[in-house]
This record gives sequence, structure tokens and C-alpha cells, in this order.
Amino acid sequence: MTATIVIATSLMAFLWRFVDHGLMLAWYLTIIALSLERIYYAVRGCVYGGRHSLELRYRRFRFEALATSVLWGVAAFVFYPQGHLEHELLLALIMMGMAGGGAINLAIDKTLANTYITVILSSLAVRFFWEGELLHIMLAFLIVVFMAVLLLSIQQLGRIMKKGIRQHHEIGELRQRLDLIAEQAPVGIFYFDRDFNVIDSNRALCEQIGLDKESLLQFNLRNLKDQRALKNVAKVLEEGEVVEYEGPYVTTTTGREMWVSTLFSPLRDSMGRIIGGIGVLQDKTVEHLAMEKAEFLAYHDGLTHLPNRKLLEDRYILQISQASREGYYSALLFLDLDRFKHINDTYGHNVGDEMLKSTARRLGKILRASDTLCRLGGDEFIIFLPMISKDPGEALEHTWQVGRKIHKALSEKFDLAGHQLYITTSIGAVLIYGKEEPLDEVLRKADIAMYHAKRKGQGVTSFYEEEMDRQLRRTIRMEENLRHAIDRDELFLQYQPIVEIEKGRIYGMEALLRWRMADGTLVSPAEFIPVAEESKLIHQIGRWVIEEVCRVLRALEEKGKLHFFYISVNISSKQFGRQGFFDEVTDLVRRYGIDPRMLKFEITETILMEEQTKAKELIAEFNKEGIGFMIDDFGTGYSSLSYLKQFDFETIKIDKSFIRDILVDEDDVALVRAILDIARQFGYTVIAEGVETGEQVERLREIDPSILAQGYYYSRPTDLEVLVKKMETMKEG
Repeated sequence: MTATIVIATSLMAFLWRFVDHGLMLAWYLTIIALSLERIYYAVRGCVYGGRHSLELRYRRFRFEALATSVLWGVAAFVFYPQGHLEHELLLALIMMGMAGGGAINLAIDKTLANTYITVILSSLAVRFFWEGELLHIMLAFLIVVFMAVLLLSIQQLGRIMKKGIRQHHEIGELRQRLDLIAEQAPVGIFYFDRDFNVIDSNRALCEQIGLDKESLLQFNLRNLKDQRALKNVAKVLEEGEVVEYEGPYVTTTTGREMWVSTLFSPLRDSMGRIIGGIGVLQDKTVEHLAMEKAEFLAYHDGLTHLPNRKLLEDRYILQISQASREGYYSALLFLDLDRFKHINDTYGHNVGDEMLKSTARRLGKILRASDTLCRLGGDEFIIFLPMISKDPGEALEHTWQVGRKIHKALSEKFDLAGHQLYITTSIGAVLIYGKEEPLDEVLRKADIAMYHAKRKGQGVTSFYEEEMDRQLRRTIRMEENLRHAIDRDELFLQYQPIVEIEKGRIYGMEALLRWRMADGTLVSPAEFIPVAEESKLIHQIGRWVIEEVCRVLRALEEKGKLHFFYISVNISSKQFGRQGFFDEVTDLVRRYGIDPRMLKFEITETILMEEQTKAKELIAEFNKEGIGFMIDDFGTGYSSLSYLKQFDFETIKIDKSFIRDILVDEDDVALVRAILDIARQFGYTVIAEGVETGEQVERLREIDPSILAQGYYYSRPTDLEVLVKKMETMKEG
């Protein structure tokens, strides 16, 4: 538009003397006003955007361009200096220049450009052709040729400009996408020059290091306090290398401790010269902490954070090898918390977990720095004492001392979730010397010793001995044989009568389990019953005993030989507490069609101590069915009298330890009298166990003739047929 004003002014100056001044001035003012108006709206639209849409602005632009072309076309007729060839040529050059310049500016819109050129140059060609002279006709022809060439050029130029605009647009979009990618990338990205000044960065980097972008751009990498990640960055600028780092980093501004992964690479210009570098920083803190936690859990117990078996094994291999070379004794202790399951079941797993953690803390306080405390699982702990001493006596004494400290530490009360609890532990200990035994073998021996300690009672330490191993192997063989005992008909029952002292009549019988192996060896119940309980074979064997008693009762009833009131069966604590025991018994009673009152169960105080609520409910259920209970070995526990009040028994069996000295010990006599008095209050029947002599029978008769007796004096445990014949003889007599 500025060029149009300048050219129009020059044209007016050159042709002023050849044309009408009024027309010239009107034309000039019109074109000046139009040009200024176009300049105004163009600037306003570019800078401020305007109030109108782009389409409306473009329509205005097209109209203004066409109006300008018409004004210049009119100039060919109105301002033509006829007869002045040099001025005619000047007018032609000016108009051709306007046409060419306008065409270039308008080439992006081919239709507008073609119209603009045609209006101006066709007007000029017509004016020259109008003169009719050969020279003017030739000039008109040249103008037409110029117009044609210009129109063709506009076509090509338009295509080039459109392609350039499209490429520019694509490059702009690509650059915008790259900027968006860099800005929104989940890793920190920054650029630095050859002087290590940070010249740009993305949002993620600012968030990672806790600094706004404006402050970050004032940093020089050399001034950072923590240079660990930047140790080899100079090689990026000097040698063009790619440098990586992964490790800890502390931010300069916030002091935040991070675990980062960084990569630095050179930044090159179009000539391949290094003009700076690009840094990529990824915050790996969360992943690193997760990896550390995973690694920790791989070698530690998740609850107590003690070393687990894997870490114990690593330390054991290292330390036992050194101890073996230098001739030191070491030791390993296997700890199992006594009755922990009872606490867990009674108070919940949360309380149980807190007890395990408290136990771990107490044990940790009594050990040396070189010792290893490990939680093997559940309520089992391992303590490895490496390189105790070169003297076996000192090593043994030190291990005993550690055991005593453990018992003392765990004997103190635990305050857990408002509960005051106490616990003991059984410890199996193994001394290690000489050969480098595998950890599995040492643990096996310690486990054997621990179970030996448990059998001795709670809160006991037991050292491994070879005899324990031999006993264990015998137990394993016994368990294997016991599994097949029922199928091989090796189990059988014997019966011991329970007699009325006053009448000498058999009142009931106790069924006693016996095992005669295939080779004729008779195995004592004291040996195989604990094995059956430990291996859980007691469930299968116990069911067999109850079913056999039901079968015997049914057979005797059918033969008319049921001359007593019941047969009692001893029930193991493992058997009593098993889910479904009640249904199993009642099904057998119904299947054999016996009077349930003919079946009695004998239980010890141990069963009542373990789960009082459950035991009370179960005994009540059996009583409803008619199956009564006897409390066996009465007087040997600590809470017998309280049990009489809580549980609904039928019979009390006084333990044989109180009957043995009844002839010489008045305290035993007083105790028997007291038990009889209590029994009368509750309506219980009383049986004296272990009666072996006539004198004992007479003494019991003096105390209370209604008492029942059981023992060798009347009969050893024998076959049922023998007792049945004896009862028939007594009946006939």
C-alpha cells in the first residue's frame, strides 16, 4: 500500500501538465484514501485480530484489491499523455510495474491475481491499440504478451507459495508437537550451552527439583553443590560423547534427596558443530525405594524385619567356614513359642503379630553384634552364635547362658492391646565344631532337640544328642507302621473292669487300645499314642476305637450279655478338638443302634485348659445326646475344683497317685474324702484308679462303700470274652 501511494504521487507529478487537474486530483485522492484504508485495516487485523472473522476480513481485502486494479485501469484512459511518446511509455511502465508487483503480492490467490493483472494491463493494451499506429499496436501486443507471461508466472508462483506455506505450516506443527512432547514429557529435559548455562528446560524438570523455570534458567551446572551426576559432562562438549549416570543426588535449592537416572548428549547445529548439550533426568526415587524394599524383603521377614532363612544361610556359610578354619565352636538355637497358637486364636492375629514383634525386640537385646537372630516362620526363631570359643566347655556354658537369658527375657509380661500376656519358649540347641555341616542338617538337629525340650515341658532348653536322632528315626518308622496298623488288623482293644466295692460287681469297663505288630511285638500305648497324636493318625485310630466299642456293645446286647452299664473310651485332646468330632460319634451311635448312655468318654484336664469355651459347649452337646463324660486323673491338675463347677461331668476318676499310699498317708485319705464330699455336692460318681490290693479296697470301703474301683486287684486289662465269662459267673453265683 505504501508503494502504491508513492507510485501514484510520482505519476501525478509526471503527468500533471498533460491531463485535467480536477480528474487527476480526484483520482489521486481516491487511490490515496483507499490505500490508507487498506493499511489501517491490515495493521488492525494483524495486531489486534479485529472484531470480525478472518473470512469477512478477506472479503474486504479482495474488494479493496479489485477496486485498486480498476482505479489503475481507469488511469490508462484518463491520464494518457497522447502525442508524448516518452510519457506514454512511462505510463505503460508504471502500470506494468503495478500489475507485476500486485500480482506477486496476490499470487497466493490466483483468481484475484489474474483479475488484478487483466484489469490493469488489458486497459493499457486497449488504450495503445486505440491509437491505431503501428508502434502503438506493437506496444499493445507486447503488453498482451507480458500479461500472458505474467499470468503463467502467477500460476507457477502460486503453486510454489502454496507449497511453501504448507511446508511452513507442517514445520510449525512439527515444532509445536516437539515442543509439546518436550514440555509434557514425564522426564526432566534441559538444554545448556558450552559454558554450562541452562538455557531452557521443561516443566517436569522444574517439578522434580522443586524450582520454577525462571530461577532454573539462571543456573550454571558448574555451580551445583552435588556434582556426582555431572562428573563427566565435560566430555559431552569436548568429545561429543553420551554420558550416563544413575545414583543418589541432592538438589541444590531444596536439599531433596533423590535417586536419579541421567543422560547427557551433545547438541549440534546444522554444520555438525557442538553448540551445547541436552540433559535428560528421570526421578527413580520411588522405583529405587521399591527395589530396596523388595531386596530387603528377599532377605528379611516382613513382620519382624529380622533376617530370614536366606540371609541366615548366607551368614552361616561365611561364618562357619571361618570358625572351622580357626578351630572355634559355634552354636545354633531353635526357638518355638509355647502355646502361641492358643494366644493367636484367643486374642486374634493382630495381638499374635505384636507378640512376635515384641519377642524379636527382646531377643535382639541379649545377643552379640556378630550373632544372627532369624525368624524362620510362624512362632519359630533361630539364633546363630558364631565363633563362641575354642574351648568346648566355654562354648557350652555360653550357649546355656544365652538360653537362660532368652527364658528370662520372655518370662516378663507382654502388654499387648490392653491384654497382659505371658509366654514361654522351648529351645533346641546344637554345638557346631570341625566340619562345615550344611545349615539344613544343623536346623534338623536343632529341631529335634527343640521337640525333645517341648516333651519335657514348657520353658525348657535341650541340647541335641545322637540318641534323640535315633529315637526320631524309631518314631518315624513307628509312624509308618502305625499308618497300616488298622488295615493289617494289628490294633485291638482290651478292657479293664470298673467294680462296685460294696457288691463286688462289674459296673462298667474302660476300653484300652493295644497294638501288636505283624512280627508279634507288642508296642506300649505310651510309645505309639504320642506318635499318633503328632502325626494326626489319632483321628483315624480314635474313630476305629469308638466304632469298635459301639460294635461290641451292639453284639453284647444282641446276645443278652450286656451285664454292665457302660464302656468308657479315652479321648485325645487332638481328637476332641477336631472339627466334626461330635457328628462323627453320633453317626456311629445311630448306625449301631446302641443306647448312647452305654458310651462314656474320659478326658484329662489338659483338654479343658486348652479351649475351655469350646470344650464346655461340646460336652453339653454330648450330654444332650446321652453320652456322659469322666474327668480322668483328677487331682493332678491345678484347676480341678473350678472345672467341676464349669463343666457337666458324670464321673470323677481319682488319680492312682492318691490311692497308692492310702494305707500309710493320712493326707491322701483326707484328699479322697474331700473329693467324695465334693462329688456328692455335684452328684458325681467317683472311681478310684490304681487299686492293687485288698487292703486298699477295705480302706476305700471304710471311707465310702459307694465308691467304684479300678485296678490290678480286680483285673488287668484283658480280652472282652474273659470279662464277659467272669460277669456271667458272678451273676450265677
